[in-house]
Order: sequence, then C-alpha cells, then structure tokens
Amino acid sequence: MTAKQKIVFVAGILMLFSFLFVIGLGDHGAVDLYQLHLGKVALNRSSIELEKKNRALYRNIQRLKYDPEFVENIARNELGMVRKDEMVYQFRKKKQ
Repeated sequence: MTAKQKIVFVAGILMLFSFLFVIGLGDHGAVDLYQLHLGKVALNRSSIELEKKNRALYRNIQRLKYDPEFVENIARNELGMVRKDEMVYQFRKKKQ
C-alpha cells in the first residue's frame, strides 16, 4: 500500500466516523430521535390517564343529573345532611 493510498484510506475512515458522529449526536440525530420517542411515550401514558379521569368525571356528572339516590348519598356523606323525619344522635367522647 502506497503512502497516497494510506492517506486516502485514513481520510475515508475519518469521514465515515464524522458522518456517524453527526448522525448519532448531531441535531435531529439518533439521540434526539430517541428522546422524542420517550417524550411521545410519556405523553401517550398521560393521555390515557386523562381519558380515564374524564370518563369517571363524565359518569359522575351523569349520575348527579339523573340519579337522585346518588345525590342523596353525597348530601349525606359529604355535607352531613339528614331527612326531615330522621333524628340525629350525637355522642360525646368521655375525657380521660
């Protein structure tokens, strides 16, 4: 192998490595593509969770509109309301 061939060979190898470097680590390279993929996966996961929450909220809204027993249950448990004909007993805790 002559000196000129060695120079061309080394230059070719250097160009190949520089292209690989640019493809892998440059702007819009393989690393950026992988990070974008991870971001997309995270967004899809959060989108699925939001869809679940939205469906649950929609079901609650529908029950609040059309289910009087559900509304009564919420009024009793969360607001402490009672019917007119009911009696409420409150017990005091003994001090020790």
